[in-house]
Amino acid sequence: MGKYLWPFLICLCACSSPPRTKWTDVSMRVFVDPDGIDPENYTRIVNALVSSERFSVVDRAEAFRAIKKEQERQHRHESGRFEDREKWAWWGKLLGARTIIVPHVSCRTDQTFWNRDRAERKCLQSLQGANANTGEIFVTVEGTNSAPVSHDMPFIVPDWDDTVANFVEKYPTEWEKHNYNENVRLYQDVSKERAIRETAEETPGSKVRGP
Repeated sequence: MGKYLWPFLICLCACSSPPRTKWTDVSMRVFVDPDGIDPENYTRIVNALVSSERFSVVDRAEAFRAIKKEQERQHRHESGRFEDREKWAWWGKLLGARTIIVPHVSCRTDQTFWNRDRAERKCLQSLQGANANTGEIFVTVEGTNSAPVSHDMPFIVPDWDDTVANFVEKYPTEWEKHNYNENVRLYQDVSKERAIRETAEETPGSKVRGP
């Protein structure tokens, strides 16, 4: 019985798709869009993503600008100050990302009538994962967190640990191909033909065929 079972197990292992990890799938390389959120929340989100150990997180904020400045310093503006063998920051070797994480946060302050000196700052947190090639949003999550605030104590931004954990849980485990039906494929072919025709009409000297 055993000799007949082994080929089945080998086939099962070979046919099953390997788990998606940051070491096997470029879609697990992400960056957090820093433009729509303040630096404090940005730092909290990046910290939670790195701590999850699920993603390769590349920076597009302060670290990105610092790295770019160092590369330009070593290879362009002050290249003569560095020996060639000591230029450890290679020119143009930064990593690209496949997934963009777009964060949003909105907060309000709750204060009780009996304790006006202290209040609670409640924040609604959301994360959207978008494909950097197509712009498609394929995962979105929301979470809430709060922190105390008062006139003698500055507001400390709440962590994003639970929201990021929810993001990790809902992140697709595998990508599915778009299998369109015949009507959609026909529509795509017509759209492609029209786009080619419009491009040709806008190009000086081009010859456009009639229908």
